[in-house]
Amino acid sequence: MNEVQAKKQLRKMLQKLTPGSLLHLMGDLYRENAEECARLEDSAGYERWKSLECTLFVIGLGVDAACPSS
Repeated sequence: MNEVQAKKQLRKMLQKLTPGSLLHLMGDLYRENAEECARLEDSAGYERWKSLECTLFVIGLGVDAACPSS
């Protein structure tokens, strides 16, 4: 998938999902990275990915609160 296709797919997703839910989805991807680091006993990597996951979750909540979909 190239950049143009990705943007087109993202626009389609935004018609059905909120921007915050997309950030939560991205956080899920980073959680998988954190779990991989935990399995490899890479504590620094785990903390980095876990922090990113949590940050995206909180920002997603804020975005949806500031711009609720109707």
